[in-house]
Amino acid sequence: MIGSVQAIAKGGAGVVRVADKTVFIPGVIAGETVEFSLAGQRRGTWQGRLLRVLEPSPQRVEPPCRHYGECGGCNLQHMSYEEQLRVKAEILRGNVRKFAGAAAEPAADIEILASPPWRYRSKVEFQLRAGTAGFFARESHRVVAIAGCRLLPQSVEDFFLAQRASAAGIESGQLQVVSNGGDLAARLETAGGARAWPGSEPAVRFDIGGHAYRFAPEHFVQANLFQLASMLGLLGAVLERERPDRAADLFCGTGFFTLPLAARCREVTAMESAAVNVAGLRANLEENRVGNVAVIVADVLRAILPASDLVVVDPPRGGLSARLIAALAACGAPTIVYFSCDSATFARDLRLFAGHGFNLAECRLIDNFPHSDHFEIFSVLKKNRSA
Repeated sequence: MIGSVQAIAKGGAGVVRVADKTVFIPGVIAGETVEFSLAGQRRGTWQGRLLRVLEPSPQRVEPPCRHYGECGGCNLQHMSYEEQLRVKAEILRGNVRKFAGAAAEPAADIEILASPPWRYRSKVEFQLRAGTAGFFARESHRVVAIAGCRLLPQSVEDFFLAQRASAAGIESGQLQVVSNGGDLAARLETAGGARAWPGSEPAVRFDIGGHAYRFAPEHFVQANLFQLASMLGLLGAVLERERPDRAADLFCGTGFFTLPLAARCREVTAMESAAVNVAGLRANLEENRVGNVAVIVADVLRAILPASDLVVVDPPRGGLSARLIAALAACGAPTIVYFSCDSATFARDLRLFAGHGFNLAECRLIDNFPHSDHFEIFSVLKKNRSA
């Protein structure tokens, strides 16, 4: 079959419409004419397999990784980095238009915070299976034995290559590594438990925006080393403008946003449900001698929220919930800073916020994941004075 690629969808596949079918084909670029075969249906949508690019886009490049196409870590390496950014902005705009309706207008002109496209990962999880060490294959739990990865800091890639033989001897497990770009900490997790990798430190120090953080391999860490200061800078600009007295940090992890909030606000409430992250949060508060943060261990989606002037939310991909959004509207905060890693759930939540009188005042795309269709969204929602 032959068709023209009309757009790139969330997930990175190209959209081709032929006869009565809409087919999603990986490895293509909008505007290309391609030959493909049907590969069946998945979740009610037709999937295609690229056979040949008949009319290539000028944005097509040779993927520099020899594992590209088999390894599941990247799905946009065949595009120039400029095209990747254009595609991501279009995905964000499209989802906001589709799911958020009237709340979409401020997202029409989205500022993009680009990243150096290589050596950016702060954390990585190597998969270990029956003598093979590497990453999962695309849409599979089969492990691809990798000979290197240009997304990783050089120190992490060198560490993996030096430890690959030892790691491959483990029947089943995961080797988690966190790095500040130089130093690293590694941890082995198997069905029998978890332990530090021999010779590895338990955690690594990150100095960001005047704050000292210690992140261990088991902690949640923002993915892109080059965007950490940028993300804190975006929050800092809002704090400088709004000057809140009381703030809350929901889904706070180990306190990435909690520390700058505590430096600018009289009172801060930090909420997190994962015990391992709570332990890291308390350690980071102690390391920075912060005493104005109340830590609440709770399922944020069901928690009772304190009265606040400003709330930061940074949920998992599933986004927020109707109950939590109603609670945010009731807590009195006129400003919500929403960091999201999923454009579809972000747009759905925008529509729910609009029902409680919040408008999207600011929206930026943070490219935390070059060569993948994933990205981070920074947004500021403001309560209507009349609501």
